[in-house]
Amino acid sequence: MKRCALRHEHDTLILADDKERMRYSAEHGPFALPGDQPHYAPDRPADVRHIVLDLTVDFDQRTIRGTATTHFTALFDNLRAVTLRAAELIIERVTLDGPDGPPLSYTCSGSWLRVELDQPRSHGDAFAITITYHARPRAGLTFTGPTPDDPQRPRQVWSQGQPESNHYWFPCHDSPNDRATTEMIVTVPAPFLALSNGKLLSVTEHPERGTKTYHWRHNIPHPAYLVTLVAGEFAELHDEYDGIPLLTYVRPDRREDAPLLTGKTREMVRFFSERFGIPYPYEKYAQIIAEEFTGAMENTSATTHSFTLLPDRRAALDYDVAPLVVAHELVHQWFGDLLTCRDWAHIWLNESFATYFEAVWRQYDEGEDAFRWELRANRANYLAEEYRRPIVYNVYHDDGQELFDHHVYEKGALVLHMLRYVLGEPAFWRAIQHYARTNRGREVISTDLERAIEESTGKSMGRFFEQWIYKAGHPEFKASFDWNADTNLARIRIEQKQKVNEQTPLFHTPVDIAFVVPGPDGQEPTTSTFRIDITEADQICYFPLAARPLMVRFDPGGWILKTLDFERPAEMLRYQLVHDPDILGRIEAAEALARLADPESVAALAAALPTDPFWGVQMEIARALGQIRSPAALDALLHGLVQVHEPHARRGIVDALGEFHYPEQPELADRAAAALSQLLDAGEPSYFVEMAAAIALGKTRAPGAFERLARHSDVPSWNELIRRGVFQGLARTRDLRAVAILTSWLTDRTRPMLARQGAAAALGAIAEYLPAGSAERRDALDALIAGLEDPWIMTRLAVTHALRAYGDPRAIPALEALIERELEGRVVRSARVTLQRLREGRDRDEALRRLRSDLDELREQNRKLRDRLAALEARTGAASPQSIATGQ
Repeated sequence: MKRCALRHEHDTLILADDKERMRYSAEHGPFALPGDQPHYAPDRPADVRHIVLDLTVDFDQRTIRGTATTHFTALFDNLRAVTLRAAELIIERVTLDGPDGPPLSYTCSGSWLRVELDQPRSHGDAFAITITYHARPRAGLTFTGPTPDDPQRPRQVWSQGQPESNHYWFPCHDSPNDRATTEMIVTVPAPFLALSNGKLLSVTEHPERGTKTYHWRHNIPHPAYLVTLVAGEFAELHDEYDGIPLLTYVRPDRREDAPLLTGKTREMVRFFSERFGIPYPYEKYAQIIAEEFTGAMENTSATTHSFTLLPDRRAALDYDVAPLVVAHELVHQWFGDLLTCRDWAHIWLNESFATYFEAVWRQYDEGEDAFRWELRANRANYLAEEYRRPIVYNVYHDDGQELFDHHVYEKGALVLHMLRYVLGEPAFWRAIQHYARTNRGREVISTDLERAIEESTGKSMGRFFEQWIYKAGHPEFKASFDWNADTNLARIRIEQKQKVNEQTPLFHTPVDIAFVVPGPDGQEPTTSTFRIDITEADQICYFPLAARPLMVRFDPGGWILKTLDFERPAEMLRYQLVHDPDILGRIEAAEALARLADPESVAALAAALPTDPFWGVQMEIARALGQIRSPAALDALLHGLVQVHEPHARRGIVDALGEFHYPEQPELADRAAAALSQLLDAGEPSYFVEMAAAIALGKTRAPGAFERLARHSDVPSWNELIRRGVFQGLARTRDLRAVAILTSWLTDRTRPMLARQGAAAALGAIAEYLPAGSAERRDALDALIAGLEDPWIMTRLAVTHALRAYGDPRAIPALEALIERELEGRVVRSARVTLQRLREGRDRDEALRRLRSDLDELREQNRKLRDRLAALEARTGAASPQSIATGQ
């Protein structure tokens, strides 16, 4: 499954509490929330062998009706009953071996259905249970169609089973530790297509009823959460690889855009089949793009993509997410579907693999620079996480949805990258292929991967898995460089500064140290690389070199997950900015030079901005200049805006122009705002650059910025990018008039849902600028509380984040009500975090009030005691007139 991740939307989903999130992440709060419990894989009294769903879908009533026949083999001895998950299903009858078989007794309790067998079964006995039912699902199966905000939205239905939601539309063992073959026999309106797992066996038309029945069968066992159903009117695009159909389904009016998303699928199938050592294992690979769906989901042989992932021609200029999402879900057909984690504590075996190998596809398709940029983004997302936890972790709230975080996506991907470094290229791929082949068709846990690596490479992996998988955190390195000209020795001191405790270890890891040394007699410089083992909290290493190095790198290539503070002379950094072939080294130099901010460093950055060959480095150089915020830095950025045409790089320049603010630098802010305004007026080829310009203009707080942005709020665009950028820009102006605009967009359900989502996020961004007790703050809070009932999942999610920025306990009852009714795990987790912070804030405020009250009471008691003492002293003549008058 691909989550809606900030790194992959490039600021299109701007969460409300960025500053709060970064502040909290630095504190590394706990992952587990109050009430969370350890979870384990459930018992399997009977093995599910085959599931047959025979369903009719009623789009008008948004209901399903039919039968679910589950074939079992007993695993327990003297088995008398089986239990399935069946939330909110209306059970009509339960029978043995088909709908016409003898009835069986059953009881429903909460989301559980217990079926009493006709007679005790012994280990190995086979039997089948048929459940006739109907339902109007609130989760697991979603109906879409025309709405006030989109009267043209097509009618569709789609499932989303991960982690445990399919039991809301069919009874099943809804846990990944059981696998079964499946059949889907589904009747839908005649114009509609119905897609499911496996091979299409037949399509039967019923002209008299105006319906069609599709019969799909999947012959390779897979978990219940990977069963899929999508139906609606779709155009089909057909390709194939090695005789395997590769199908894309898209709403008919977007047919021409579909190749922008799935056009490289055939080459990806070939690439991953070779890399993983197992040819693509299923009878087809279908990708279907569904309305209102979020993220993407790797249902076996049939991936569902969100409508937000399908770019138009303009978005495709610099929307590089599409091929990565396609690669991610395709990887899951091996790692996640063919091999599936036994329980959600080990979900990294699904998601980290897909995240890393999507980056490996990028390495193959776009080159080493793009690959390292992708891993750098992974690292940034992991470091911004608001807690630290082990990758393998089983304490959570309900169905495991909250475990799908930056630890199991990005951190786990970076751990796999370190494995590639530690093992070496041939051994790494040998281990991956051995792991896949050995565990094909099985549920896996992390020790299965550890064992496969050891069997195929001979490397002992105990320490590696202990510190990176079962412990939390990462090394926080501080390094310094010294040169001894007398001995021609470079001295590197390396310290680990992370807090070492039961959760976070002192890390043992190899690392490369590379030196670039001048060549003799004017020849080209040479590079000497040393691999050392870091095993101590503080260690010093010496390296013999021919001459004082021009440049020194710690971990060139960025193999190790870490933070690094590396002190080096400015001339070394300026050399590195220009000459390092590694983009990570050039970015590292740009960031360090920004901290120096001396004229020579600014000049070096200005010269490198238009000339660096990779757009990602240009982005970071621009951001470095934005941090410096000097006249020379602004000149360099404005010059770059004229010279640089690559959209990603232009986005970085535009972002940086927003760092020049009123009232601190009015003259510079005027110049930056003028350039941004001109860009907005003229338009940009890239949606993303135009969105960034709107945000940056608001950040300048220049006169007229609010009015210009307000006029721009009616500009529609793909995924509402421009409007969402305008909303963020309005928030960044700190102008209280923005609240009326943002609340009107959030609360009007006729507005596009992605715009409502953007308005909610922007209300979070403006919170810190709204005076306490102001009407604007009250109006914003009221709109956000109302937004908790928005029908769009991502708006509700954005609202739960935004409410953190207000810290107002008046939102507590609404959040409690949301948690009680909400079935979407991401929203529940976010609401619970927000609720906890609001309660903590309320408790702190109450504690302060009690403390003030106690102090006031103590002062009053002291005053009374002083008065009594003074009166007593006056009666005895012991007090002076001065002491009585002053109360001393």
